[in-house]
Amino acid sequence: MIASADLRTSRKLALLALTAASAMALLGAEPADALPYRDTLTQWADRLDAAAVELDHAPVQASTRIGEGGLMKLGSSGERVGRLAQRLAELGLLPADKVSEVFTIDVDRAVKSFQLAQRMKPDGLIGAGTRAALDRTPAEAAALMRQSAVAMRSFRDTAPDNILVVNLTDQTTTLVRGGEEELTMRAIVGRPSRETPLLTDRITHVIVNPTWTVPPTVLKEDKLPNLRAKGTPGIQNAIVYLDGQEVAPETVDWHDVTPGRVRIVQQPGDHNALGRFRFNLTNPYDIYLHGTNEPRLFARELRSISSGCVRLEDPRRLAELLLQGTSVTPERIDRLLSKQQPQWVKLAAPMPVQFVYWIATVEADGAVRLHPDIYDRLDDAPATMSVPAAMPGALPGTTPAAAPAMSPAPAAVPPAGGQPDAGRAAMPLDKSGTAEKSAGKSSV
Repeated sequence: MIASADLRTSRKLALLALTAASAMALLGAEPADALPYRDTLTQWADRLDAAAVELDHAPVQASTRIGEGGLMKLGSSGERVGRLAQRLAELGLLPADKVSEVFTIDVDRAVKSFQLAQRMKPDGLIGAGTRAALDRTPAEAAALMRQSAVAMRSFRDTAPDNILVVNLTDQTTTLVRGGEEELTMRAIVGRPSRETPLLTDRITHVIVNPTWTVPPTVLKEDKLPNLRAKGTPGIQNAIVYLDGQEVAPETVDWHDVTPGRVRIVQQPGDHNALGRFRFNLTNPYDIYLHGTNEPRLFARELRSISSGCVRLEDPRRLAELLLQGTSVTPERIDRLLSKQQPQWVKLAAPMPVQFVYWIATVEADGAVRLHPDIYDRLDDAPATMSVPAAMPGALPGTTPAAAPAMSPAPAAVPPAGGQPDAGRAAMPLDKSGTAEKSAGKSSV
């Protein structure tokens, strides 16, 4: 049994969690002044290496694995709850005589103390993120910190001065221009069953008031079953096409209809799954960035819930920044938003985009956070190399996204085929008003 720890102060709880849980190391530095992004990455990488060294010297302790499974919370019971309680006792967060297979109020308090120490939302829920942090040993945490430090230095040495960085593990998007960090926001990325691939790409157009064409996977797995069961795709303000012809979905027997014969297009508006802004990329996997009609989802701590594309917390601000120096001012964006059809705007110069997989990151006060390995990419090998995504027309100076050297490459999303959006959509216009070729289907 584990000897009972002195739990009388919350400060001791936090310190015990920091030293034993190993998912975060506080190094005591004051927040740094704003630095060029490359210098910031250097500081982060150095901080991760230093934190890893501290963990190397941490005493070896017992480390019960909770293991994967469903959500656990106050009132839950079973073997996994018992392992959770044992792990909390090992961390000094729960007295040994409180260990049981019931999620009691004592366990709930211990979980919340651990979450506070990890800079997590202290909700007492044991989901994927909290469970992963509890399961990590100091040696595993140190290895992840070093892997991220290597990846950050590689990115620092090869990325252009202007780039949009999407970190899949902490679900954030950062705009860097002229070597300076200009904007960082929360993002939503693909769920484990529909991973966002690691890409090096570029934004070529901003679409204000986009339509959304349901992608093949979502159509086959979600929307066609809805049509068969209810006679509706379950999408507000959507047009359904069968064999290229618009149909009233409730009048069709969908049971013998194959997915390739169906196309569903959601019209622009606040109800649209892409929100009011879409940022077109050039990859063949139909992956792009966009807004959303569900902003509440950004309040989640773990936001790997999309069908592969990247949803942005503040797409309007990103559009304004990307269009600075053009005739498309914020006031003109307001006018574009008032129109009923998609409005395409070509960037004066494409913006490079790089998706990275940095599990360890550094916060403003020097705290190190380890994020869940949402796609299980680090099980077999360290993330010390980069793997390029197939992408036509890559910009000189851009580099592949940081990815595991030996782990499997991300599953390729099949290229979207079929017709472009309905003829109701306006043709894209570049900055001079010239019509551009319409894009293919989209995913969210």
